[in-house]
Amino acid sequence: MTLGRKQLDLEDERTAQKRYRKKMQDKVVWPVAHYGPKGTAKTGNGAPRRSVMSSGQLVGRVALTMPDEDVLDGQADFYIGESYADLDGVKVYSWVSDVACTFFRGSRHHEFCEDVAVIRAFVYRLDEIVDFHDEEIADEIPVQPFRKRTLTVPTAPGRTGPRRPPTPPLVAPQPPALPSVAPRSAPAHFVPTQPTQPATSAQPVRPAVPTARAAAGAGRAAPPPVRAGDLLRAQLTAPRTKSLAPVLATLQPDQYDLVTVPAMDSMIIEGQPGTGKTIVASHRAAYLVSDDTPGEKSLDGDILLVGPTSGYSQYVQAVIDRLTGGSERVRVVSLPELMRHLLDLRREPGGPISQSWRDVDKDLAMFVRAAVTRMKASGITPTPDNVYEHLRRNGTSGHPVTRDSEWAVYLRSLPPVRDARTMRAHTPLLATIEWEAAKPRDLGGIEHIIVDEAQDVTPLEWLLLASMNEAHAWTLIGDLNQRRSDHTLASWAQVLDLLAVPNGDPPVRRLERGYRSTRPILEYANRLLPAAERAILAFQEEGPEPTVEKCQQSGLGATVLRHVTRLQAAYLQGTFAIITADPKAVETMLRLVGWAKSRSDPFTWQHSGREVTVAHPDTARGLEFDGVVVVEPADFPQNLGRQGPLYTALTRPNRELTVVHTKPLPERLRKR
Repeated sequence: MTLGRKQLDLEDERTAQKRYRKKMQDKVVWPVAHYGPKGTAKTGNGAPRRSVMSSGQLVGRVALTMPDEDVLDGQADFYIGESYADLDGVKVYSWVSDVACTFFRGSRHHEFCEDVAVIRAFVYRLDEIVDFHDEEIADEIPVQPFRKRTLTVPTAPGRTGPRRPPTPPLVAPQPPALPSVAPRSAPAHFVPTQPTQPATSAQPVRPAVPTARAAAGAGRAAPPPVRAGDLLRAQLTAPRTKSLAPVLATLQPDQYDLVTVPAMDSMIIEGQPGTGKTIVASHRAAYLVSDDTPGEKSLDGDILLVGPTSGYSQYVQAVIDRLTGGSERVRVVSLPELMRHLLDLRREPGGPISQSWRDVDKDLAMFVRAAVTRMKASGITPTPDNVYEHLRRNGTSGHPVTRDSEWAVYLRSLPPVRDARTMRAHTPLLATIEWEAAKPRDLGGIEHIIVDEAQDVTPLEWLLLASMNEAHAWTLIGDLNQRRSDHTLASWAQVLDLLAVPNGDPPVRRLERGYRSTRPILEYANRLLPAAERAILAFQEEGPEPTVEKCQQSGLGATVLRHVTRLQAAYLQGTFAIITADPKAVETMLRLVGWAKSRSDPFTWQHSGREVTVAHPDTARGLEFDGVVVVEPADFPQNLGRQGPLYTALTRPNRELTVVHTKPLPERLRKR
């Protein structure tokens, strides 16, 4: 395509974008009446839900090898956007509709999938299309796959009274069986093509998916090819941002397939750092609540998206708002935030996550439920405080909570409730009591829970989440190699033992390809893994080798700051982090040389227009940065031969990793 021709096409696409945005805005101004469960859903206080506002972005465009008379009214191309619209005869289908499979190249075939010629993905800056990338799919491409349209943005007509736009189709056109699709004749301006892969049956054959209890060591299927590779590479090499953004233009086929699994189908998704797990979590949450999602894949209730930290919640909330238009049907919260909400705590409790395995054991939930039942049977109204004291006394002499002597000793050693509310180790127990004794109204109606960083959820926390999940539908996402505590469960099978998942064990699906970190970073970090799990499939093959520098204790602060300055100079407008087991020591060093803590973010430090995040490995989970300095790896906590927190820290950077230490490195990280 010549530069002049591309510029004309670009202007044409910008005009289409403006027209589409106006149609989306009109939908909010003149809302369509809805009936049924989705339209009558209420918020926690009983008030109707507010209207959602789409940003009105076109994601891309699909050109077919020949026109379609039945669905496209003789047209041969259509757009993929945030919601359905008709632009002067050019169809825009929602990214959640079945026909969007043509754009994302997923495995769930639509009849058009066999006839795709070119896929166009749009590049945005400040909500304006600034470029597009065309990817040729068919062996032979039509001379003019995307015909120029004359689209204008009209001025708003005068209105004499309220009116509404036409009601869009509730779902995208459903695909008939592929063999029954009648041949289509091509007009003169189209070059005849052959389908890339001829259909051999009405339904494509899919490989069997292993369950969590399947035998280990089964061979893994080859990952699907990358789509929109040039655009994806450009996005990955661009500076990171403080919040996750929608990636619909570069959502990969395997990610799309996981995002679009029906709401009532539970599954486990695992993958190494940077494989797109959080992207799947956020986009799946948005998919499940969209009004355009096919009915058999959606749900009437709400989604709870649970992450590991408050930083994660802030990081993900932006993409949820963008994809859903600010829908209140998706609630994004970290597990600590959820428990603090239940307990109405303004400050985060202190101390370790757990001091004993009993602090987070599933039996505590059983004790709580038994105590509530016993108190009700005795005519006592259970309250959070009196249930807790009932546990501390181990019930009554005639009806103890437990007859196990060791558990009885533990219960009697619990601190008074006022002290327990300040201790992080007892937060899960107190939150469980609160839920069982006084369920809050604002957490009702949850039918699907998505848990990101699921490897770090304790047994007691799993049972708390399970009690909130009214339909028992789950998407569990994690990486067991990043476990940070011996008090969490060591396998997905153990997790399933606690959860009431209907219809048997959910499948375990694996994301194989790493996108965030470069091969040199992954090769260094994967030294911490068992030898059998060090295989790497990296999209970013090239990048600087990790920098490892040993220094004297007296020069540790200066060395760390020197590397931060170097990274900031190398990656302008990027994001940077110092990850350390002792954040206070680093903060003291920064303060001494003129840095100040941000008023809006307790983890961000600023100086002369520069910023750096100072994070403990716990708070760095789920986040990414352009450059990362990991300080004193020997001080990172270990558990049962694993180094999950250190592994997590080493895999946070997108561009460059630096390790600074005064103590000997862990054996697997030493030079070979």
